[in-house]
Amino acid sequence: MPTATILQQINNRLDAHRALHGQQAKYRQLSEAVLQLAEDNILKPGDRLPTESELARSLPFSLGTIQKALRNLAELGVVDRRAGRGTVIAAKSTEIFDLWQFRFVDPMTDRVFPAFSRVTDLSRVAPGDPWSRFLPDDPCYVRIEREIDVDGRFRVLSSFYVPDSLCTGMGDRAPADLEGVHLHAVLRRDFGLSTGYLTNRITCTTVPDAVCLRLGLPSAARGLLCHIRGYSARDKPLWFHEIHVPADADPMEFREVRPAR
Repeated sequence: MPTATILQQINNRLDAHRALHGQQAKYRQLSEAVLQLAEDNILKPGDRLPTESELARSLPFSLGTIQKALRNLAELGVVDRRAGRGTVIAAKSTEIFDLWQFRFVDPMTDRVFPAFSRVTDLSRVAPGDPWSRFLPDDPCYVRIEREIDVDGRFRVLSSFYVPDSLCTGMGDRAPADLEGVHLHAVLRRDFGLSTGYLTNRITCTTVPDAVCLRLGLPSAARGLLCHIRGYSARDKPLWFHEIHVPADADPMEFREVRPAR
């Protein structure tokens, strides 16, 4: 893609992001604009980004902000930066380069830890608590279960639910098709389900024994139970995300996504 086109695409995403989310840290604005272009396959693996100086001339950010954004994207696995090669969009991997709703950070440096996922289950399940109490009534729900390794430091268990009738055929996909992808981008691109905003609910509780076994924790260990609820821009429930986090995990940073009013 020509450099001028990439710069225009980034500027367009920056405008849209500010309109929806307001002001964020400048490096985060740029990081998420590039991330969204990669999610939507507008920027493809191997595409070369403009140089730092070209970005600084064309975007309303300082060179230092651009360098911080590119470092952040590299840490998250979105781009590959090598001397003499420049910055290119990374090939698809099992790294969840955005984690979208949440991230784990180093408390001393604010560096975001890279996270790697493995889909352990993709199936249709009957209604059950707590997801079906939040989601629209449906005969069954698609559940995508993943184990997430956070930089080799600890693991979390993620279970993502969406009504089967809203994403026909998703439950028939091979689990490998959902390795290293952003589930919300899949819902938006393939099924027209765009997330308008989300809410978070966190409880300190005893981790179920089955989850302790999966995560290598002692029986009856304490941990965090996170329930993240995704809504459309018109306040319709879309998806439900349950995450089990060990008590000794690094700080968890949630991305604030509010409704556009």
